[in-house]
Amino acid sequence: MCIMFLKPFRVKTKTSVKSSDRKKLRSDIQQSFPSLTEEDVLKLLPQKEEMTLVKINTHADENIVVYTVGKNPLFFENFKILYPTVYTLWQFPEILQAFRTWPPVYEKLQKGADLMLPGVVPDNEPSPKMFGKLQKGDLVSIKIAGNKSPVAIGKALLSGEDMYMSAMRGKGVSVLHIMGDTLWEMGDKSRPPMIPETLPNSYCEEEVENTKTTEETDQSENTIDNAISDLKMEETEARGACSCGETSQNDVLDESDEERNPTEQMDDLLNFCFACALKSKIKKNDLPLLTGNLLRNYMQPFSGGKQLDLKKSSFKKLSKFLQSKVNDGYIVVKEQSKGVDVITEIDKTHPGVRDIQVPDIVEAAEAISEETNEDGSYQPLTFTDVYLVNAATLDLFKESGICKGDALQISDVRQHVINYIKTNNLQKEDNPKLVTLDPILAHIILKPVEGDLDQMNWEQVINRVVGKMQAGVAISSGSRPPTIKKTKIEPIKLEVVMRASQKKVTIVDNLEEYGLDLRVFSKLVQKSVACSCTIVTPEQKNKGPQVHVQGNQVNFVYNLLTEKYKIPKRYVTGLENAPKQKKR
Repeated sequence: MCIMFLKPFRVKTKTSVKSSDRKKLRSDIQQSFPSLTEEDVLKLLPQKEEMTLVKINTHADENIVVYTVGKNPLFFENFKILYPTVYTLWQFPEILQAFRTWPPVYEKLQKGADLMLPGVVPDNEPSPKMFGKLQKGDLVSIKIAGNKSPVAIGKALLSGEDMYMSAMRGKGVSVLHIMGDTLWEMGDKSRPPMIPETLPNSYCEEEVENTKTTEETDQSENTIDNAISDLKMEETEARGACSCGETSQNDVLDESDEERNPTEQMDDLLNFCFACALKSKIKKNDLPLLTGNLLRNYMQPFSGGKQLDLKKSSFKKLSKFLQSKVNDGYIVVKEQSKGVDVITEIDKTHPGVRDIQVPDIVEAAEAISEETNEDGSYQPLTFTDVYLVNAATLDLFKESGICKGDALQISDVRQHVINYIKTNNLQKEDNPKLVTLDPILAHIILKPVEGDLDQMNWEQVINRVVGKMQAGVAISSGSRPPTIKKTKIEPIKLEVVMRASQKKVTIVDNLEEYGLDLRVFSKLVQKSVACSCTIVTPEQKNKGPQVHVQGNQVNFVYNLLTEKYKIPKRYVTGLENAPKQKKR
């Protein structure tokens, strides 16, 4: 799990909190944090102070509720669990068990790292009870040695006893919110108050002596301030990297990895290829253009042989990349039908498109590529059934670094579930066929009528996890990244209609859904059967372009799609419209 507010979030709504809701929130706070008295809660949420409820959507597409008093966010809520912010912890630092660490470790945490156990400075000598009754999943705070004021909150990834048994190795705390992130910036950006603490003598005598002196304490505070400044600088540079117009191909393809991180390089490459595609490849008669075809058919040729991978960019998803281009005025995107978006307008006069220099070598390579396709060296499509990680199952996979929306094959899902069960020691020792259901598994797979069922067999657990995930299909061609279809795929439809003078025409629908280039396909059909073949945009709304073939060519088109393009037969309909063979 990474920091929820590492990147900027989007504010959806902002409303004032009613007195009745404020009263309920006070009750929930006292229930969640029993160490707080009624007077403490009233101090946090005064009766006459303005209080706001802000609904936000994070960069990981999580919907979070934030409660603010005055300007500062005090609590945020996710899946009906309340989490205090650092502003609240500065007023009441003792409400959560604290993990102490050193300033250099804090800088790593700010960049999204988990708190590793070797970086923890415990209060007592190592023992099974060194962290008290800490359980896995408990909320904890993180403070910097020498100051009791917490600078972050997170969840314990192991129980206190397991931390001791692991010899203080591995991950200890998954950080959720930290001073310096975008939630902290939502407030007045104040610094933690200095509450001196005495460090244990048995740990790092040199560092202890340094932390005790006022001079070094100030230096630690400066280290924190510098780390926050560095984080802001990195965000500013990342936002600045979204400008297409001032990027040359040499800047994108030849800059060394030592100077720029891979995310920035991929952002620049995507922006460069997008601008080149708009300027030289996308024509007016290509519109409306399915957004799913943009990356592979129009942007990839300008990548200089590099693979365009949205997962390695700051956008993560094609929809977010396109939305940034819509906001910048490059394109207009509309929903053609449920789950299907198309680009309806492009602005070739935009400075980011007008000033770009399209490399000649790429255009030549593209022409060769099209000829090669026509000659028969087409890379056939492969269709793989996948399951997408959704909000219902995210908690099970996120410890493995898997994010919401990632697609997994059934074998991968099975392996991840098995690893989760073994890592968390959930297999029953007396009966290896049974699995103990921890809170995460129980929340995902149990039905309401099953109540407090606490065990289940392996296969049933795996099947229920799969049943909770969203089914989809991954369509890939050669070494290109697959296109994930989250909704039901419409099959390619073959129809035969009568035109004037009793002439028949074969209409082929939904080819673009499968990533086929209609121009290459129509030329291939035209050469093969020596007949007229055209691309037509239907007048009917929410329908993509069709291919019209002269005569009844259902048999040929069906064989072409299933044999050459390797499209599974279940995705092609209309074979019954083929001409009937005469009996001999």
